[in-house]
Amino acid sequence: MKKVVGLAILATLFTSPALAGETFVLNQWTIQGSRTETNLNIDIVTNSNRTQDYSSSSDKMYIDGTVETEYNNGNVRKSVKNYTLQNTGSELNGSFNEKMTTRVWGTINTIMNSYTSSHESSAGIR
Repeated sequence: MKKVVGLAILATLFTSPALAGETFVLNQWTIQGSRTETNLNIDIVTNSNRTQDYSSSSDKMYIDGTVETEYNNGNVRKSVKNYTLQNTGSELNGSFNEKMTTRVWGTINTIMNSYTSSHESSAGIR
């Protein structure tokens, strides 16, 4: 407190108006300080839903047998023996559902201190 009063007295002496032709001297100090405190409370809830439908299928045909050729009086005859035809297929259908809830909560406390000092001096004749 004594420093502030002393600076105030010095400031009034040096900043008093000067008459024309007089010399003057300006010697000024500025000291500033600040403090900022922040308390931030957060509570965030996120809900998400996902739905997925899917379908797949496959088909397969398989032919089995032997081809025999017969010759009879100049005629050619082809025949298939032990003939098997297999046709298979499959299909898959489904869906997937997901529901999620995410919550983030807490407190963020911050303190910021700032200090500034500056000095200005000048001299001259008015």
